[in-house]
Amino acid sequence: MPELPDLAVMAKNLQKRLEGKTVQSLELHVTKKTVATEKEFFEALVSHKVKSVTREGKELRIAIGENRLGLHLMLHGELKLVEGDPPKFPIFHLNFGKESLYLTDFQNQARPILNPEESGVPDALAISAREFSGLLGKKKGDIKAVLLDQKSIRGIGNAYADEILYDAGISPHSLASKVPADQLFESMARVLKGAIDHISKADPDRVTGENRDFMKVHLPKIKETAKGEVIIVDKKGSRKSYYVENQKEYK
Repeated sequence: MPELPDLAVMAKNLQKRLEGKTVQSLELHVTKKTVATEKEFFEALVSHKVKSVTREGKELRIAIGENRLGLHLMLHGELKLVEGDPPKFPIFHLNFGKESLYLTDFQNQARPILNPEESGVPDALAISAREFSGLLGKKKGDIKAVLLDQKSIRGIGNAYADEILYDAGISPHSLASKVPADQLFESMARVLKGAIDHISKADPDRVTGENRDFMKVHLPKIKETAKGEVIIVDKKGSRKSYYVENQKEYK
């Protein structure tokens, strides 16, 4: 699943490709998880120009005319800008004439959202150090669960939660209310901003997928970090955590 850094780069690149273009037609291929009808999408978006593409939490937002289109990729969704034949497993697409933007997902879970509601939950790159400290102080669960909770803080997924905690030297099993909040806040900003910068340079035209070849501990196929630390893998339900022994556990 693309997380905050990938989505931030996608938004920037889609902005460059789509800004000022007019939606000529659209099609809603899968209605399984969509609240709006195809007619409602059509009336809101067709014949209007793209104003901007932004990221909010784990979703993309495309401002078209006076309306907004939200795109949630879920676990396996992808965005594809294509000319000619449509890709497999289409969920929704916007036709701009020469090329079309497709949302695809072989599991049919990704979804377009017409005029998504504004969220009051802070974004991981917008929250202040004071707000972050206050948030952690109220939490009784483990710190990784808090970082992953999109109702507490938006944008971070499993992979970057591991990277942030590794950078901070904090065990994922630590109690959220006990960890050094300032230290974790600095790591969160450093890891996320660093990842955006790396992906932007490595994949300057990326509009879909993930780039994780630079990660330091969330390495499913590698047993040691670059420093020679043995990577511990814990599984809780369907979620795996990757960390090393010297990450301190706060209880």
